[in-house]
Amino acid sequence: MVYTLVNEAPGMLRQANAGLIVADLHASFRTHRTHSLEFRKEQLRALQRGLKEFDDEFAVAFEADLNRSSYLDVSKATRAIQTTLDKLDEMTADRITSGLNEFDKSFVHLSPLGTVLVIGAWNFPVLLALEPLIGAIAAGNTCVLKPSEVSEHSTAVLTRMLDKFMDPTVVQVVNGGPEETTVLLKERFDHIFYTGNTPVGRIVMAAASKHLTPVTLELGGKCPAFITEHTDIAVAAQRIAYWKSLNAGQVCLTVDYVLCPKNLQEDLIKNVITTWHELFGKDFRNSNSYPRIVSRKQFDRISKLMESAKEQNKIVFGGKSEADNLYVEPTIVTDVTEQDGLMQCELFAPILPIINYETFDDALNIINGQEHPLNVNLFSNNQDQIDRVLKETQSGAVSVNDVSSCGMNDCLPFGGVGQSGMGRYHGKYSIETFSHPRSVMIRDQAHL
Repeated sequence: MVYTLVNEAPGMLRQANAGLIVADLHASFRTHRTHSLEFRKEQLRALQRGLKEFDDEFAVAFEADLNRSSYLDVSKATRAIQTTLDKLDEMTADRITSGLNEFDKSFVHLSPLGTVLVIGAWNFPVLLALEPLIGAIAAGNTCVLKPSEVSEHSTAVLTRMLDKFMDPTVVQVVNGGPEETTVLLKERFDHIFYTGNTPVGRIVMAAASKHLTPVTLELGGKCPAFITEHTDIAVAAQRIAYWKSLNAGQVCLTVDYVLCPKNLQEDLIKNVITTWHELFGKDFRNSNSYPRIVSRKQFDRISKLMESAKEQNKIVFGGKSEADNLYVEPTIVTDVTEQDGLMQCELFAPILPIINYETFDDALNIINGQEHPLNVNLFSNNQDQIDRVLKETQSGAVSVNDVSSCGMNDCLPFGGVGQSGMGRYHGKYSIETFSHPRSVMIRDQAHL
């Protein structure tokens, strides 16, 4: 089932081997085994058992890769499986529509697409591999899973788990780096699901276009926290601080920058720092629970981002880092402008830039001056302000008085717009992503 072990043989996936893997899965799909709802449920239950059995191994692996708990990944994936099992019959049922007349019968039937490719990400190496895989299996497809090679310990455990619990005629795992991904992208799939950054998303989309393969791209962007005077600043600060420190800021949905009135900035900073101390103690460096940056490459990128802020004395809290253990202290930067380096890219780091604004319109203009983000986080209890953000900005989602809550609710579609991605998943939306809505009409022969 598994082609290579993580980092064991980089560059060794040949096109012929990739072709065989994909051809075998296409052949398996054509047996129609995966069309059976009961077969799909069996695969999902097996995956659920695997997560339970490998829970302790995931805990050790996540500690090694990111210095954090595996709980969020494993628990949310387990919950997604259970929700899918509970509602699979309902989510895949034919949807009856009106016919041309009273004698006709018409409906929409969700047909599985075939063989799909899922490319996971390193920041949530289990969750972002398994959530789309759950949808692909539940919709009746066969699948090639390419996990991230960056979180190598977590990917190694995930690989062993899938090898033990999943039917190899349904799921194949291919490990490796960019070379292996490039080889896979030359093959013909019926859908490609990619989670990662926008530049690689463009590469995936270009490769898919050769076969007219549909894609789902879960990318990123600069998600703002928009603080207004119609909010509880302590609550806003607490929620922003939690999400900004989660996984050391290496989360596509986290707050990338804060828009804050000048008169609220001091209270915001004070409460953010207080929350961080409550979460990790006074000594972040020696905290057992404060996460680390995933790799030296990412650490160096983040260090360069902070250089100009240090030179301009804009750092008001934090700013320390240690390359040896990939540690970057939670950092707050003030007096940030739209022209600063911190505003030119998605940070993916525990850095919190604060931009002051004077009017509501000014803040909206700053948001709209960036590419469309995955999420706009508005802190306001004013309905007019909420309505204006909904009407006058574009994003994958909007969270009001919270950060990224939309991404945690499986009853809502999750996905970006524009540069932050295309397509949706989670819950029934995963089923729809990996299905073709087939129109069916049956006419009564007894009537003209």
